[in-house]
Amino acid sequence: MMTVQESRYLTELRDVSQGEALIEIRNLRKWFPVNTGFLSSLLYKQELYVRAVDGVDFDIKKGEVLVLAGESGCGKTTTGRCILYLEEPTDGKVVYAGQDLSELDRNEMKELRKRMQITFQDPYESLNPKQSIFSIVAEPLSVHKLPLSPSQRRNRVLEALESVALTPAEDYIDRYPHELSGGQRQRISVARALILHPEFM
Repeated sequence: MMTVQESRYLTELRDVSQGEALIEIRNLRKWFPVNTGFLSSLLYKQELYVRAVDGVDFDIKKGEVLVLAGESGCGKTTTGRCILYLEEPTDGKVVYAGQDLSELDRNEMKELRKRMQITFQDPYESLNPKQSIFSIVAEPLSVHKLPLSPSQRRNRVLEALESVALTPAEDYIDRYPHELSGGQRQRISVARALILHPEFM
């Protein structure tokens, strides 16, 4: 007999499988030109490229988790950066909630990024060593100019830290990245992304 928890889990899976795609990726390409130097440019008639991402297609539905697996350097990070338009694709289409991202201007893209967040692979490079944990996690609130009072801002930071199991959160907000372990730094990166309550991460 199926338990209530198992029944709810299967219902959630069915809802995800039947839902519309939140993100649609079609023929995504990102090519980087190779700097070959003057002599090589004379020998080769066509410009050379590194094809970091070359013809990728997939959909992601709301509530779904997608894993891109592959060896180092195969284009996983570049694909993620192209989805958020941190890198502009060479070709292809990225559609988020029905919006073609290539058609958005800079301000529209910034507004959309409240709903789309990314955590970078290396927490040692992605966290500013001169900023406190509070400042790091609260930074997206400032970037997107959310109208919050100081107490509301503090509560949002504490909530984000608690959501990644850094508790009690008050013990972390005045610390700095060098005082934390690698795993804790990675959680700080996740908390910074979650503080905006994004739809996609």
